[in-house]
Amino acid sequence: MFIKKGRQQTLNKEIKLKGIALHTGEEAEITIKSAASDRGIVLFRADLESKELIKARPESVVNLKRNTSIGSRENKKANISTIEHLMAALWGAGIDNAEIAVSGPEIPVIDGSAYPYYRKIKEVGIKKQEQKRSYYVVEKTLSVRDNSASISISPYTGFKISYTLDYDHPVVGKSFFEFDVSKDDFAAEIAQARTFGFAEEIEKLHQQGLALGGSLDNAVLIDKEGTVNPLRFENEFVRHKILDVIGDMALNGRIMGHIKAVKSGHKLHVELAKKIRENMIEEEN
Repeated sequence: MFIKKGRQQTLNKEIKLKGIALHTGEEAEITIKSAASDRGIVLFRADLESKELIKARPESVVNLKRNTSIGSRENKKANISTIEHLMAALWGAGIDNAEIAVSGPEIPVIDGSAYPYYRKIKEVGIKKQEQKRSYYVVEKTLSVRDNSASISISPYTGFKISYTLDYDHPVVGKSFFEFDVSKDDFAAEIAQARTFGFAEEIEKLHQQGLALGGSLDNAVLIDKEGTVNPLRFENEFVRHKILDVIGDMALNGRIMGHIKAVKSGHKLHVELAKKIRENMIEEEN
């Protein structure tokens, strides 16, 4: 079921952010521009001649290896990776419509959280648009599972995420955190939580062409004894997992439901997002 509530929003004026890309290790820049009502979030590769617009939707996802990447199945050169933190920031800032030019194959990671994007959007301000904002209300439970990892969404009058993190690692261990958009502050509670990685995995990731831009400036590094750099929250790891869920669920715009996740990652998030999208398309038609 779809309901209309409030008005759609875009940015007051365009913003630019640049920095290192987490996986390629290359310099990257994005320009976020305002967009018309009902446009949604669209991205394109500014370094390519085609300038093919890619909608931030579940069906646009082309890779889920340690990040969420979208692209064109006809033109693989147009792929854009590591969109999840930016998508979470746009959602948290209340942006429904935006056009994003990306200088290369990956979004800059900045500090490893969603906060730099969020802060920049808030600095330039937000513009209300004439069209009503649409929310998709989940009316039946949907779920996906992969062994001990799972994620589901159930009917709820709002948007809530309950996440259980459980790593077989002495520093991370098991933790639980909950975010409810009607009660909690995205900027204070979730947006600043950074991505994290394990020192013992770095060499293997590099061999796979991943995390080449990772550093203590943009990720929490975990070794056998503790974290190499200080945490922003005692439970920053599980808060960041919720950030990832928000970013991946934002592929469907605004939804209402209660998400329960256990040890889930981008692959399961997007599988659930695709199930939600299937229901949305059925109801739209």
